[in-house]
Amino acid sequence: MVTPVTPDEANEAIRAFMVAPVRRGRPLWPEEQAEYEELLDAWAAAVRDGSHVSPSRYALNGS
Repeated sequence: MVTPVTPDEANEAIRAFMVAPVRRGRPLWPEEQAEYEELLDAWAAAVRDGSHVSPSRYALNGS
């Protein structure tokens, strides 16, 4: 089941991803880049659709 997400929630997930201590101050590894791009896609879908995201491995609600 896909959890609806707002653009603000998706933005917070992106921020949390980018400031994680394990990656702060270095370029993203290829697998991290793919994860980041999925987060961006979730954000774009939320903005475009008003609050619903297409299926993804990210629920973006902490579950």
